[in-house]
Amino acid sequence: MFRRHVQQQLSAYVHGELSPSEMQRVAAHLQQCARCHAEYEEIRFGAQLASQLRHETAPDDLWAGLESLLEQAPNEHQPLHADKRPGTWLPVFASPFKLALSAVALALFVAAGFWWRSRNAQPLPQAADNPLANANTPAWTVTRLAGQPQIGAHPLAATGKLPLGEWLVTDQQSRAQISVGQIGEVKVEPNSRIQLLRAQGDEHRLAMTRGKMEALIWAPPRQFFVNTPSATAVDLGCAYTLEVNDDGIGQLRVTLGWVAFEWQGRESFVPAEAMCITRPGLGPGTPYFADAPEKLQQSLALFDTALPTDLGGLTQRESSLTTALTAARKRDALTLWHLLTRTSDAERGRVYDRLAELLPPPQSVTRAGVLAGDRAMIDAWWEKLDLGSSEWWRLWKGAPPQTK
Repeated sequence: MFRRHVQQQLSAYVHGELSPSEMQRVAAHLQQCARCHAEYEEIRFGAQLASQLRHETAPDDLWAGLESLLEQAPNEHQPLHADKRPGTWLPVFASPFKLALSAVALALFVAAGFWWRSRNAQPLPQAADNPLANANTPAWTVTRLAGQPQIGAHPLAATGKLPLGEWLVTDQQSRAQISVGQIGEVKVEPNSRIQLLRAQGDEHRLAMTRGKMEALIWAPPRQFFVNTPSATAVDLGCAYTLEVNDDGIGQLRVTLGWVAFEWQGRESFVPAEAMCITRPGLGPGTPYFADAPEKLQQSLALFDTALPTDLGGLTQRESSLTTALTAARKRDALTLWHLLTRTSDAERGRVYDRLAELLPPPQSVTRAGVLAGDRAMIDAWWEKLDLGSSEWWRLWKGAPPQTK
Protein backbone atom coordinates (compact mmCIF):
# COMPACT_ATOMS: atom_id res chain seq x y z
CA MET A 1 0.00 0.00 0.00
CA PHE A 2 2.84 2.39 0.89
CA ARG A 3 5.56 2.82 -1.70
CA ARG A 4 7.91 4.52 0.71
CA HIS A 5 8.03 3.95 4.45
CA VAL A 6 9.63 6.46 6.80
CA GLN A 7 11.56 4.35 9.33
CA GLN A 8 14.88 5.99 8.46
CA GLN A 9 13.47 9.43 9.22
CA LEU A 10 11.76 8.60 12.51
CA SER A 11 14.66 9.53 14.81
CA ALA A 12 15.05 12.94 13.14
CA TYR A 13 11.26 13.33 13.23
CA VAL A 14 11.09 12.66 16.98
CA HIS A 15 13.82 15.22 17.63
CA GLY A 16 12.36 17.87 15.31
CA GLU A 17 15.33 17.82 12.94
CA LEU A 18 13.40 17.56 9.66
CA SER A 19 12.19 20.46 7.58
CA PRO A 20 8.57 21.56 8.17
CA SER A 21 7.46 19.93 4.91
CA GLU A 22 9.18 16.65 5.79
CA MET A 23 7.71 16.74 9.32
CA GLN A 24 4.25 17.13 7.82
CA ARG A 25 4.82 14.29 5.33
CA VAL A 26 6.02 11.88 8.04
CA ALA A 27 3.14 12.84 10.34
CA ALA A 28 0.61 12.15 7.57
CA HIS A 29 2.26 8.79 6.83
CA LEU A 30 2.11 7.75 10.49
CA GLN A 31 -1.65 8.28 10.54
CA GLN A 32 -2.05 5.52 7.93
CA CYS A 33 0.88 3.10 8.35
CA ALA A 34 0.71 0.80 11.39
CA ARG A 35 4.22 -0.55 10.77
CA CYS A 36 5.93 2.83 10.82
CA HIS A 37 3.73 4.04 13.67
CA ALA A 38 4.79 1.10 15.87
CA GLU A 39 8.47 1.91 15.28
CA TYR A 40 7.78 5.59 15.91
CA GLU A 41 6.26 4.81 19.32
CA GLU A 42 9.36 2.80 20.31
CA ILE A 43 11.75 5.57 19.24
CA ARG A 44 9.66 8.27 20.88
CA PHE A 45 9.47 6.35 24.14
CA GLY A 46 13.27 5.98 24.24
CA ALA A 47 13.72 9.68 23.59
CA GLN A 48 11.21 10.52 26.31
CA LEU A 49 13.05 8.38 28.84
CA ALA A 50 16.35 10.01 27.96
CA SER A 51 14.78 13.45 28.28
CA GLN A 52 13.93 12.69 31.92
CA LEU A 53 17.65 12.54 32.79
CA ARG A 54 18.74 15.38 35.01
CA HIS A 55 21.67 17.52 33.85
CA GLU A 56 24.27 17.15 36.58
CA THR A 57 27.99 17.90 36.77
CA ALA A 58 29.95 14.76 37.60
CA PRO A 59 32.14 15.10 40.73
CA ASP A 60 35.90 14.84 40.29
CA ASP A 61 36.15 11.72 42.43
CA LEU A 62 33.81 9.87 40.01
CA TRP A 63 36.37 10.08 37.20
CA ALA A 64 39.16 9.03 39.56
CA GLY A 65 37.09 6.05 40.65
CA LEU A 66 36.38 5.00 37.06
CA GLU A 67 40.08 5.22 36.19
CA SER A 68 40.90 3.04 39.18
CA LEU A 69 38.32 0.43 38.15
CA LEU A 70 39.66 0.39 34.60
CA GLU A 71 43.19 -0.22 35.83
CA GLN A 72 42.00 -3.13 37.98
CA ALA A 73 39.86 -4.71 35.26
CA PRO A 74 41.20 -7.98 33.79
CA ASN A 75 42.05 -7.72 30.12
CA GLU A 76 44.27 -10.52 28.83
CA HIS A 77 42.16 -13.48 29.97
CA GLN A 78 38.72 -11.97 29.35
CA PRO A 79 38.81 -10.41 25.88
CA LEU A 80 35.96 -8.47 24.43
CA HIS A 81 33.55 -10.24 22.10
CA ALA A 82 31.85 -8.20 19.44
CA ASP A 83 28.16 -8.73 18.97
CA LYS A 84 27.74 -10.31 15.53
CA ARG A 85 24.12 -9.29 15.06
CA PRO A 86 23.65 -6.99 12.04
CA GLY A 87 23.35 -3.34 12.97
CA THR A 88 24.44 -3.83 16.61
CA TRP A 89 27.34 -1.66 17.71
CA LEU A 90 27.38 -2.17 21.48
CA PRO A 91 30.12 -4.70 22.47
CA VAL A 92 29.26 -7.72 24.58
CA PHE A 93 31.68 -8.10 27.51
CA ALA A 94 32.96 -11.41 28.80
CA SER A 95 32.67 -10.55 32.48
CA PRO A 96 29.83 -9.17 34.64
CA PHE A 97 32.23 -6.49 35.87
CA LYS A 98 32.83 -5.15 32.38
CA LEU A 99 29.16 -5.40 31.54
CA ALA A 100 28.32 -3.21 34.55
CA LEU A 101 31.12 -0.81 33.65
CA SER A 102 29.86 -0.54 30.06
CA ALA A 103 26.37 0.29 31.37
CA VAL A 104 27.82 3.14 33.44
CA ALA A 105 29.75 4.42 30.46
CA LEU A 106 26.69 4.22 28.22
CA ALA A 107 24.57 6.11 30.76
CA LEU A 108 27.21 8.83 30.98
CA PHE A 109 27.37 8.99 27.19
CA VAL A 110 23.59 9.36 26.87
CA ALA A 111 23.46 11.99 29.63
CA ALA A 112 26.31 13.95 28.03
CA GLY A 113 24.64 13.81 24.64
CA PHE A 114 21.35 15.19 25.91
CA TRP A 115 23.18 17.83 27.97
CA TRP A 116 24.98 18.97 24.82
CA ARG A 117 21.71 18.97 22.88
CA SER A 118 19.96 21.12 25.48
CA ARG A 119 22.87 23.57 25.64
CA ASN A 120 22.97 23.93 21.86
CA ALA A 121 19.22 24.00 21.21
CA GLN A 122 18.07 27.10 19.37
CA PRO A 123 15.08 29.03 20.74
CA LEU A 124 11.93 29.18 18.70
CA PRO A 125 11.90 32.09 16.27
CA GLN A 126 10.13 35.22 17.40
CA ALA A 127 7.95 37.41 15.20
CA ALA A 128 9.85 40.68 15.03
CA ASP A 129 7.92 41.88 11.99
CA ASN A 130 4.50 41.57 13.60
CA PRO A 131 2.61 44.88 13.33
CA LEU A 132 0.42 43.94 16.30
CA ALA A 133 3.31 43.30 18.72
CA ASN A 134 6.72 44.61 19.65
CA ALA A 135 9.96 42.94 18.63
CA ASN A 136 10.18 40.88 21.82
CA THR A 137 6.68 39.38 21.62
CA PRO A 138 6.41 35.74 20.49
CA ALA A 139 4.03 35.19 17.57
CA TRP A 140 2.90 32.29 15.40
CA THR A 141 2.37 32.39 11.66
CA VAL A 142 -1.24 32.22 10.48
CA THR A 143 -2.26 31.37 6.91
CA ARG A 144 -5.65 32.28 5.49
CA LEU A 145 -7.41 29.22 4.03
CA ALA A 146 -10.78 30.77 3.14
CA GLY A 147 -12.85 33.90 3.68
CA GLN A 148 -11.56 36.76 5.80
CA PRO A 149 -10.26 35.70 9.25
CA GLN A 150 -9.21 38.42 11.66
CA ILE A 151 -6.34 38.78 14.11
CA GLY A 152 -7.68 41.19 16.67
CA ALA A 153 -9.32 43.99 14.68
CA HIS A 154 -7.08 43.44 11.64
CA PRO A 155 -8.22 41.40 8.62
CA LEU A 156 -5.76 38.64 7.76
CA ALA A 157 -4.09 38.84 4.36
CA ALA A 158 -2.57 35.72 2.80
CA THR A 159 -0.42 35.25 5.92
CA GLY A 160 0.07 37.10 9.18
CA LYS A 161 1.26 36.80 12.75
CA LEU A 162 -0.73 35.88 15.86
CA PRO A 163 1.06 37.58 18.78
CA LEU A 164 0.95 36.53 22.39
CA GLY A 165 -2.38 37.49 24.00
CA GLU A 166 -4.17 38.23 20.70
CA TRP A 167 -7.25 36.50 19.25
CA LEU A 168 -7.78 34.80 15.91
CA VAL A 169 -11.44 34.98 14.89
CA THR A 170 -13.18 33.27 11.96
CA ASP A 171 -16.73 33.95 10.76
CA GLN A 172 -19.12 31.62 8.93
CA GLN A 173 -17.10 31.69 5.69
CA SER A 174 -13.51 31.87 6.91
CA ARG A 175 -10.87 29.31 7.86
CA ALA A 176 -7.21 29.62 8.84
CA GLN A 177 -4.17 27.55 9.74
CA ILE A 178 -1.80 28.26 12.63
CA SER A 179 1.81 27.07 12.62
CA VAL A 180 2.46 26.03 16.22
CA GLY A 181 6.06 27.18 16.42
CA GLN A 182 8.09 24.30 14.96
CA ILE A 183 6.06 21.48 16.51
CA GLY A 184 2.82 21.23 14.56
CA GLU A 185 -0.15 22.94 13.01
CA VAL A 186 -3.74 23.79 13.87
CA LYS A 187 -6.54 24.26 11.35
CA VAL A 188 -9.20 26.67 12.57
CA GLU A 189 -12.70 26.13 11.21
CA PRO A 190 -15.52 28.72 10.75
CA ASN A 191 -17.10 30.51 13.72
CA SER A 192 -14.09 30.01 15.96
CA ARG A 193 -12.34 32.19 18.50
CA ILE A 194 -8.78 31.23 19.56
CA GLN A 195 -6.17 33.07 21.62
CA LEU A 196 -2.41 32.52 21.88
CA LEU A 197 -1.54 32.25 25.58
CA ARG A 198 2.03 30.99 25.63
CA ALA A 199 4.77 30.27 23.09
CA GLN A 200 8.09 28.96 24.30
CA GLY A 201 10.30 25.90 23.89
CA ASP A 202 8.56 23.57 26.33
CA GLU A 203 5.03 25.02 26.41
CA HIS A 204 2.76 26.05 23.56
CA ARG A 205 -0.71 27.00 24.75
CA LEU A 206 -3.90 28.21 23.08
CA ALA A 207 -7.33 29.06 24.47
CA MET A 208 -10.49 28.30 22.49
CA THR A 209 -13.77 29.79 23.71
CA ARG A 210 -15.85 28.54 20.78
CA GLY A 211 -15.56 26.84 17.40
CA LYS A 212 -13.63 23.91 16.03
CA MET A 213 -9.93 23.17 15.51
CA GLU A 214 -7.92 20.26 14.13
CA ALA A 215 -4.46 19.81 15.65
CA LEU A 216 -1.55 17.78 14.27
CA ILE A 217 1.39 17.81 16.70
CA TRP A 218 4.72 16.04 16.24
CA ALA A 219 6.46 17.26 19.41
CA PRO A 220 7.18 15.14 22.52
CA PRO A 221 4.27 14.84 24.99
CA ARG A 222 3.10 17.70 27.20
CA GLN A 223 4.28 20.57 25.02
CA PHE A 224 0.99 21.62 23.41
CA PHE A 225 -2.07 22.62 25.45
CA VAL A 226 -5.50 23.99 24.58
CA ASN A 227 -7.59 25.61 27.30
CA THR A 228 -11.37 25.40 26.92
CA PRO A 229 -14.07 26.76 29.27
CA SER A 230 -14.29 23.39 31.04
CA ALA A 231 -11.02 21.47 30.54
CA THR A 232 -7.50 21.60 29.14
CA ALA A 233 -6.48 19.28 26.30
CA VAL A 234 -2.91 18.06 26.85
CA ASP A 235 -1.19 16.70 23.75
CA LEU A 236 0.72 13.44 24.06
CA GLY A 237 1.99 13.41 20.47
CA CYS A 238 -1.11 13.14 18.36
CA ALA A 239 -3.74 14.41 15.98
CA TYR A 240 -7.18 15.38 17.23
CA THR A 241 -10.28 17.49 16.70
CA LEU A 242 -11.65 19.76 19.42
CA GLU A 243 -15.00 21.57 19.30
CA VAL A 244 -16.54 24.03 21.78
CA ASN A 245 -20.12 25.30 21.51
CA ASP A 246 -21.54 28.60 22.76
CA ASP A 247 -22.43 27.02 26.12
CA GLY A 248 -18.80 26.04 26.73
CA ILE A 249 -19.41 22.32 26.21
CA GLY A 250 -16.47 20.72 24.42
CA GLN A 251 -15.99 17.53 22.45
CA LEU A 252 -12.58 15.94 21.89
CA ARG A 253 -12.01 13.27 19.24
CA VAL A 254 -8.55 11.71 18.81
CA THR A 255 -7.35 10.31 15.48
CA LEU A 256 -3.71 9.55 16.32
CA GLY A 257 -1.84 9.02 19.58
CA TRP A 258 -3.26 10.19 22.92
CA VAL A 259 -4.74 13.28 24.53
CA ALA A 260 -5.33 13.92 28.22
CA PHE A 261 -8.32 16.06 29.22
CA GLU A 262 -7.72 17.74 32.61
CA TRP A 263 -9.74 19.94 34.99
CA GLN A 264 -9.21 20.50 38.72
CA GLY A 265 -7.53 17.13 39.30
CA ARG A 266 -10.01 15.21 37.13
CA GLU A 267 -8.37 13.41 34.18
CA SER A 268 -9.64 11.55 31.15
CA PHE A 269 -7.16 9.70 28.92
CA VAL A 270 -8.38 9.52 25.34
CA PRO A 271 -6.68 7.23 22.77
CA ALA A 272 -7.00 7.17 19.00
CA GLU A 273 -10.56 6.42 17.79
CA ALA A 274 -12.01 7.56 21.11
CA MET A 275 -13.76 10.74 22.23
CA CYS A 276 -14.72 12.63 25.37
CA ILE A 277 -17.24 15.34 26.30
CA THR A 278 -16.38 18.11 28.77
CA ARG A 279 -18.91 20.38 30.48
CA PRO A 280 -18.56 23.65 32.42
CA GLY A 281 -18.54 23.05 36.15
CA LEU A 282 -18.14 19.28 35.69
CA GLY A 283 -14.96 18.88 33.68
CA PRO A 284 -14.12 16.01 31.32
CA GLY A 285 -16.63 13.19 31.19
CA THR A 286 -16.00 9.47 30.79
CA PRO A 287 -14.21 8.72 27.48
CA TYR A 288 -15.52 6.12 25.06
CA PHE A 289 -14.69 4.77 21.62
CA ALA A 290 -16.53 6.41 18.75
CA ASP A 291 -18.02 3.04 17.72
CA ALA A 292 -19.34 2.28 21.22
CA PRO A 293 -22.99 1.12 21.39
CA GLU A 294 -25.45 3.98 21.34
CA LYS A 295 -26.90 2.88 24.68
CA LEU A 296 -23.46 3.13 26.25
CA GLN A 297 -22.91 6.64 24.91
CA GLN A 298 -26.33 7.83 26.06
CA SER A 299 -25.95 6.33 29.51
CA LEU A 300 -22.53 7.96 29.99
CA ALA A 301 -24.02 11.36 29.19
CA LEU A 302 -26.61 10.82 31.92
CA PHE A 303 -24.10 9.40 34.39
CA ASP A 304 -21.60 12.23 33.90
CA THR A 305 -24.24 14.90 34.48
CA ALA A 306 -25.63 12.92 37.46
CA LEU A 307 -29.07 14.52 37.61
CA PRO A 308 -31.01 13.36 40.71
CA THR A 309 -34.15 12.41 38.79
CA ASP A 310 -36.12 9.41 40.00
CA LEU A 311 -36.70 6.70 37.38
CA GLY A 312 -38.86 3.91 38.73
CA GLY A 313 -37.26 4.00 42.16
CA LEU A 314 -33.73 4.35 40.84
CA THR A 315 -31.79 7.57 40.57
CA GLN A 316 -30.64 8.65 37.13
CA ARG A 317 -27.05 7.90 38.14
CA GLU A 318 -27.85 4.33 39.21
CA SER A 319 -30.00 3.65 36.18
CA SER A 320 -27.45 5.02 33.70
CA LEU A 321 -24.61 3.07 35.34
CA THR A 322 -26.60 -0.15 35.02
CA THR A 323 -27.20 0.52 31.32
CA ALA A 324 -23.55 1.37 30.71
CA LEU A 325 -22.26 -1.78 32.38
CA THR A 326 -24.72 -3.95 30.47
CA ALA A 327 -23.95 -2.39 27.08
CA ALA A 328 -20.15 -2.42 27.46
CA ARG A 329 -18.11 -4.63 25.15
CA LYS A 330 -14.60 -5.92 25.85
CA ARG A 331 -13.19 -2.94 23.95
CA ASP A 332 -15.10 -0.64 26.28
CA ALA A 333 -12.82 -1.63 29.14
CA LEU A 334 -11.32 1.81 28.51
CA THR A 335 -14.61 3.36 29.68
CA LEU A 336 -15.10 1.04 32.66
CA TRP A 337 -11.53 1.65 33.84
CA HIS A 338 -12.29 5.37 34.06
CA LEU A 339 -15.49 4.61 35.97
CA LEU A 340 -13.43 2.95 38.72
CA THR A 341 -12.21 6.38 39.81
CA ARG A 342 -15.62 8.04 39.38
CA THR A 343 -17.57 5.70 41.64
CA SER A 344 -17.30 4.48 45.21
CA ASP A 345 -18.64 1.80 47.54
CA ALA A 346 -21.31 -0.39 45.92
CA GLU A 347 -21.13 1.42 42.59
CA ARG A 348 -17.41 0.76 42.29
CA GLY A 349 -17.98 -2.87 43.19
CA ARG A 350 -20.40 -3.23 40.28
CA VAL A 351 -17.91 -1.58 37.91
CA TYR A 352 -15.12 -3.85 39.19
CA ASP A 353 -17.18 -7.01 38.66
CA ARG A 354 -18.17 -6.09 35.09
CA LEU A 355 -14.65 -4.97 34.12
CA ALA A 356 -13.23 -8.20 35.57
CA GLU A 357 -15.63 -10.17 33.35
CA LEU A 358 -14.46 -8.32 30.25
CA LEU A 359 -10.78 -8.00 31.19
CA PRO A 360 -9.51 -10.05 34.16
CA PRO A 361 -7.26 -7.93 36.39
CA PRO A 362 -3.55 -8.64 36.93
CA GLN A 363 -2.64 -10.94 39.83
CA SER A 364 -1.46 -7.95 41.86
CA VAL A 365 -4.94 -6.35 41.71
CA THR A 366 -7.56 -7.33 44.25
CA ARG A 367 -11.21 -6.41 44.53
CA ALA A 368 -10.75 -5.12 48.07
CA GLY A 369 -7.84 -2.94 46.98
CA VAL A 370 -9.69 -1.39 44.06
CA LEU A 371 -12.81 -0.76 46.16
CA ALA A 372 -10.57 1.01 48.67
CA GLY A 373 -9.31 3.26 45.86
CA ASP A 374 -5.77 1.82 45.71
CA ARG A 375 -4.32 3.92 42.87
CA ALA A 376 -1.39 1.57 42.23
CA MET A 377 -3.80 -1.32 41.61
CA ILE A 378 -6.04 0.76 39.37
CA ASP A 379 -3.02 1.93 37.36
CA ALA A 380 -1.76 -1.65 37.04
CA TRP A 381 -5.07 -2.66 35.50
CA TRP A 382 -4.68 0.10 32.89
CA GLU A 383 -1.68 -1.68 31.41
CA LYS A 384 -3.91 -4.67 30.58
CA LEU A 385 -6.18 -2.60 28.37
CA ASP A 386 -3.92 -3.51 25.42
CA LEU A 387 -4.11 -0.06 23.88
CA GLY A 388 -0.42 0.13 23.00
CA SER A 389 0.14 2.61 25.82
CA SER A 390 1.94 0.79 28.64
CA GLU A 391 5.28 2.54 28.05
CA TRP A 392 3.56 5.89 27.61
CA TRP A 393 1.54 5.28 30.78
CA ARG A 394 4.63 4.62 32.91
CA LEU A 395 6.27 7.79 31.60
CA TRP A 396 3.08 9.78 32.17
CA LYS A 397 2.74 8.65 35.78
CA GLY A 398 6.33 9.68 36.48
CA ALA A 399 5.99 13.10 34.86
CA PRO A 400 5.98 16.14 37.17
CA PRO A 401 2.51 17.65 37.71
CA GLN A 402 1.49 20.73 35.81
CA THR A 403 1.12 23.77 38.06
CA LYS A 404 -0.43 26.17 35.56
